Amino acid sequence: MADIKVIPLKELFRESFSYMCENCRNMVLFSVVHMLFLIAGFEMIDGWHDVFFLPWLVGYYLFWCFFFRFYFKRKPYLTTVKLFYTLVPSTKMLALTFLVVTALLMLPLIPPFFGIGSEWANEYTLYLKRYMEDTRVVDGITVVIMTLTAPLVFYRPMMAWISSLIGRSGSMKSAFAKTRGNYWKMAFLLAMFELLFAGLTWAGQQMGIGNWLSIAVGSPLVIYLNVIFAKTYDYFFLEIDG
Repeated sequence: MADIKVIPLKELFRESFSYMCENCRNMVLFSVVHMLFLIAGFEMIDGWHDVFFLPWLVGYYLFWCFFFRFYFKRKPYLTTVKLFYTLVPSTKMLALTFLVVTALLMLPLIPPFFGIGSEWANEYTLYLKRYMEDTRVVDGITVVIMTLTAPLVFYRPMMAWISSLIGRSGSMKSAFAKTRGNYWKMAFLLAMFELLFAGLTWAGQQMGIGNWLSIAVGSPLVIYLNVIFAKTYDYFFLEIDG
Protein backbone atom coordinates (compact mmCIF):
# COMPACT_ATOMS: atom_id res chain seq x y z
CA MET A 1 0.00 0.00 0.00
CA ALA A 2 1.31 3.42 -0.95
CA ASP A 3 2.34 5.77 1.84
CA ILE A 4 -0.27 8.24 3.01
CA LYS A 5 0.66 11.84 2.26
CA VAL A 6 -0.29 14.24 5.04
CA ILE A 7 -1.03 17.88 4.28
CA PRO A 8 1.69 20.15 5.73
CA LEU A 9 -0.66 22.94 6.82
CA LYS A 10 2.03 25.50 7.73
CA GLU A 11 3.76 25.10 4.37
CA LEU A 12 0.40 25.19 2.60
CA PHE A 13 -0.51 28.49 4.26
CA ARG A 14 2.92 29.97 3.61
CA GLU A 15 3.14 28.90 -0.03
CA SER A 16 -0.39 30.11 -0.74
CA PHE A 17 0.35 33.47 0.85
CA SER A 18 3.58 33.73 -1.15
CA TYR A 19 1.65 33.02 -4.34
CA MET A 20 -0.82 35.78 -3.44
CA CYS A 21 2.03 38.24 -2.89
CA GLU A 22 3.94 37.25 -6.03
CA ASN A 23 0.79 37.63 -8.11
CA CYS A 24 -0.57 40.58 -6.17
CA ARG A 25 -2.07 42.50 -9.09
CA ASN A 26 -3.98 39.50 -10.43
CA MET A 27 -5.12 38.44 -6.97
CA VAL A 28 -6.40 41.96 -6.24
CA LEU A 29 -8.28 41.86 -9.53
CA PHE A 30 -9.82 38.47 -8.70
CA SER A 31 -10.79 39.82 -5.25
CA VAL A 32 -12.47 42.89 -6.74
CA VAL A 33 -14.41 40.78 -9.25
CA HIS A 34 -15.45 38.46 -6.43
CA MET A 35 -16.69 41.47 -4.44
CA LEU A 36 -18.74 42.58 -7.44
CA PHE A 37 -20.25 39.11 -7.71
CA LEU A 38 -21.27 39.16 -4.04
CA ILE A 39 -22.70 42.66 -4.32
CA ALA A 40 -24.71 41.65 -7.39
CA GLY A 41 -25.86 38.36 -5.87
CA PHE A 42 -26.72 39.39 -2.34
CA GLU A 43 -27.17 43.16 -2.32
CA MET A 44 -28.65 43.95 -5.73
CA ILE A 45 -30.70 40.72 -5.93
CA ASP A 46 -32.04 38.67 -3.04
CA GLY A 47 -29.81 35.61 -3.31
CA TRP A 48 -31.50 32.32 -4.13
CA HIS A 49 -34.93 33.88 -3.54
CA ASP A 50 -34.55 35.92 -6.74
CA VAL A 51 -35.26 34.67 -10.26
CA PHE A 52 -31.94 36.15 -11.42
CA PHE A 53 -29.95 34.01 -8.99
CA LEU A 54 -29.61 31.11 -11.48
CA PRO A 55 -27.78 33.16 -14.17
CA TRP A 56 -25.74 34.70 -11.34
CA LEU A 57 -24.79 31.21 -10.20
CA VAL A 58 -23.70 30.26 -13.72
CA GLY A 59 -21.52 33.36 -13.91
CA TYR A 60 -20.04 32.64 -10.48
CA TYR A 61 -19.23 29.07 -11.54
CA LEU A 62 -17.46 30.35 -14.66
CA PHE A 63 -15.50 32.78 -12.49
CA TRP A 64 -14.01 29.90 -10.49
CA CYS A 65 -13.37 27.88 -13.64
CA PHE A 66 -11.40 30.84 -14.98
CA PHE A 67 -9.57 31.25 -11.66
CA PHE A 68 -8.28 27.69 -11.46
CA ARG A 69 -7.37 27.46 -15.14
CA PHE A 70 -5.49 30.75 -14.67
CA TYR A 71 -3.64 29.35 -11.64
CA PHE A 72 -2.62 26.20 -13.51
CA LYS A 73 -1.80 28.22 -16.67
CA ARG A 74 -4.26 26.33 -18.86
CA LYS A 75 -5.09 28.47 -21.88
CA PRO A 76 -7.65 29.28 -23.05
CA TYR A 77 -8.87 30.05 -19.55
CA LEU A 78 -12.47 29.36 -20.52
CA THR A 79 -13.09 26.51 -22.92
CA THR A 80 -16.44 24.83 -23.52
CA VAL A 81 -15.09 21.28 -23.75
CA LYS A 82 -13.19 21.43 -20.44
CA LEU A 83 -16.15 23.07 -18.67
CA PHE A 84 -18.41 20.25 -19.87
CA TYR A 85 -16.13 17.67 -18.23
CA THR A 86 -16.34 19.49 -14.87
CA LEU A 87 -20.11 18.98 -14.69
CA VAL A 88 -19.71 15.33 -13.65
CA PRO A 89 -17.61 15.87 -10.48
CA SER A 90 -19.42 19.13 -9.61
CA THR A 91 -22.81 17.39 -9.87
CA LYS A 92 -21.53 14.57 -7.70
CA MET A 93 -20.29 17.12 -5.14
CA LEU A 94 -23.70 18.80 -4.98
CA ALA A 95 -25.55 15.49 -4.72
CA LEU A 96 -23.20 14.14 -2.06
CA THR A 97 -23.44 17.36 -0.04
CA PHE A 98 -27.24 17.35 -0.23
CA LEU A 99 -27.57 13.69 0.76
CA VAL A 100 -25.08 13.78 3.66
CA VAL A 101 -26.23 17.09 5.17
CA THR A 102 -29.91 16.19 4.79
CA ALA A 103 -29.34 12.78 6.40
CA LEU A 104 -27.48 14.31 9.36
CA LEU A 105 -30.09 17.03 9.85
CA MET A 106 -32.83 14.39 9.82
CA LEU A 107 -31.17 12.15 12.42
CA PRO A 108 -32.57 14.06 15.44
CA LEU A 109 -36.09 13.49 14.08
CA ILE A 110 -35.78 9.70 14.10
CA PRO A 111 -35.69 8.73 17.87
CA PRO A 112 -39.38 9.56 18.61
CA PHE A 113 -40.49 6.95 16.07
CA PHE A 114 -38.97 4.22 18.28
CA GLY A 115 -41.18 5.21 21.18
CA ILE A 116 -44.43 6.50 19.68
CA GLY A 117 -46.85 7.38 22.49
CA SER A 118 -44.30 6.96 25.27
CA GLU A 119 -43.54 9.71 27.77
CA TRP A 120 -39.89 10.09 26.77
CA ALA A 121 -40.83 10.38 23.09
CA ASN A 122 -43.34 13.15 23.85
CA GLU A 123 -40.81 15.02 26.00
CA TYR A 124 -38.13 14.62 23.34
CA THR A 125 -40.51 15.94 20.66
CA LEU A 126 -41.33 19.04 22.75
CA TYR A 127 -37.63 19.62 23.45
CA LEU A 128 -36.79 19.26 19.76
CA LYS A 129 -39.60 21.58 18.71
CA ARG A 130 -38.43 24.26 21.16
CA TYR A 131 -34.92 24.30 19.74
CA MET A 132 -35.95 23.96 16.11
CA GLU A 133 -37.94 27.17 16.49
CA ASP A 134 -34.75 28.97 17.52
CA THR A 135 -33.23 30.03 14.19
CA ARG A 136 -29.80 30.70 15.68
CA VAL A 137 -29.58 27.20 17.14
CA VAL A 138 -30.68 25.59 13.87
CA ASP A 139 -28.23 27.72 11.86
CA GLY A 140 -25.42 26.91 14.30
CA ILE A 141 -26.06 23.18 14.14
CA THR A 142 -26.25 23.33 10.34
CA VAL A 143 -22.89 25.15 10.13
CA VAL A 144 -21.25 22.62 12.47
CA ILE A 145 -22.59 19.70 10.44
CA MET A 146 -21.51 21.22 7.14
CA THR A 147 -18.04 22.00 8.51
CA LEU A 148 -17.55 18.46 9.81
CA THR A 149 -18.76 16.89 6.57
CA ALA A 150 -17.02 19.36 4.22
CA PRO A 151 -13.74 17.37 3.97
CA LEU A 152 -15.76 14.44 2.60
CA VAL A 153 -18.37 16.19 0.48
CA PHE A 154 -16.42 19.25 -0.67
CA TYR A 155 -12.66 19.44 -0.08
CA ARG A 156 -11.67 15.99 -1.38
CA PRO A 157 -14.23 15.92 -4.25
CA MET A 158 -12.97 19.36 -5.25
CA MET A 159 -9.64 17.76 -6.14
CA ALA A 160 -11.52 15.71 -8.75
CA TRP A 161 -13.26 18.87 -10.01
CA ILE A 162 -9.96 20.75 -10.37
CA SER A 163 -8.43 17.76 -12.11
CA SER A 164 -11.25 17.60 -14.66
CA LEU A 165 -11.07 21.37 -15.17
CA ILE A 166 -7.41 21.28 -16.22
CA GLY A 167 -7.85 18.30 -18.53
CA ARG A 168 -7.01 15.43 -16.17
CA SER A 169 -9.12 12.58 -14.79
CA GLY A 170 -12.10 13.73 -12.74
CA SER A 171 -12.31 10.43 -10.86
CA MET A 172 -13.74 10.78 -7.35
CA LYS A 173 -12.21 7.43 -6.44
CA SER A 174 -8.74 8.69 -7.30
CA ALA A 175 -9.29 11.97 -5.44
CA PHE A 176 -10.36 10.15 -2.28
CA ALA A 177 -7.56 7.60 -2.53
CA LYS A 178 -4.80 10.19 -2.86
CA THR A 179 -6.10 12.44 -0.06
CA ARG A 180 -6.96 9.74 2.48
CA GLY A 181 -5.80 10.23 6.06
CA ASN A 182 -6.25 14.00 5.99
CA TYR A 183 -9.79 14.41 7.32
CA TRP A 184 -8.93 16.28 10.52
CA LYS A 185 -6.42 18.61 8.88
CA MET A 186 -8.96 19.48 6.21
CA ALA A 187 -11.69 19.93 8.82
CA PHE A 188 -9.43 22.23 10.86
CA LEU A 189 -8.55 24.35 7.84
CA LEU A 190 -12.19 24.73 6.77
CA ALA A 191 -13.36 25.40 10.34
CA MET A 192 -10.75 28.14 10.72
CA PHE A 193 -11.98 29.94 7.61
CA GLU A 194 -15.61 29.39 8.61
CA LEU A 195 -14.90 31.12 11.93
CA LEU A 196 -13.17 33.99 10.12
CA PHE A 197 -16.16 34.49 7.80
CA ALA A 198 -18.61 34.23 10.71
CA GLY A 199 -16.55 36.78 12.65
CA LEU A 200 -16.64 39.21 9.73
CA THR A 201 -20.42 38.80 9.41
CA TRP A 202 -20.91 39.38 13.14
CA ALA A 203 -18.58 42.41 13.16
CA GLY A 204 -20.41 43.92 10.18
CA GLN A 205 -23.74 43.56 11.96
CA GLN A 206 -22.35 45.13 15.12
CA MET A 207 -21.02 48.05 13.09
CA GLY A 208 -24.38 48.49 11.40
CA ILE A 209 -23.04 47.96 7.87
CA GLY A 210 -24.69 44.61 7.16
CA ASN A 211 -22.73 42.33 4.84
CA TRP A 212 -20.36 44.97 3.50
CA LEU A 213 -17.49 44.08 5.82
CA SER A 214 -17.69 40.38 4.96
CA ILE A 215 -17.91 41.25 1.26
CA ALA A 216 -14.91 43.60 1.32
CA VAL A 217 -12.61 41.68 3.66
CA GLY A 218 -14.01 38.22 3.01
CA SER A 219 -13.41 38.29 -0.75
CA PRO A 220 -9.59 38.29 -0.52
CA LEU A 221 -9.90 35.53 2.09
CA VAL A 222 -12.04 33.48 -0.30
CA ILE A 223 -9.42 33.93 -3.03
CA TYR A 224 -6.70 32.90 -0.56
CA LEU A 225 -8.69 29.81 0.46
CA ASN A 226 -9.04 28.76 -3.17
CA VAL A 227 -5.31 29.24 -3.71
CA ILE A 228 -4.92 26.80 -0.80
CA PHE A 229 -7.22 24.37 -2.62
CA ALA A 230 -5.05 24.73 -5.74
CA LYS A 231 -1.88 24.20 -3.67
CA THR A 232 -3.51 21.12 -2.14
CA TYR A 233 -4.02 19.75 -5.64
CA ASP A 234 -0.37 20.53 -6.40
CA TYR A 235 0.70 18.61 -3.30
CA PHE A 236 -1.30 15.45 -4.00
CA PHE A 237 -1.40 15.36 -7.79
CA LEU A 238 1.75 17.15 -8.92
CA GLU A 239 3.39 13.95 -10.12
CA ILE A 240 0.59 13.36 -12.67
CA ASP A 241 0.10 16.97 -13.64
CA GLY A 242 2.47 17.28 -16.53
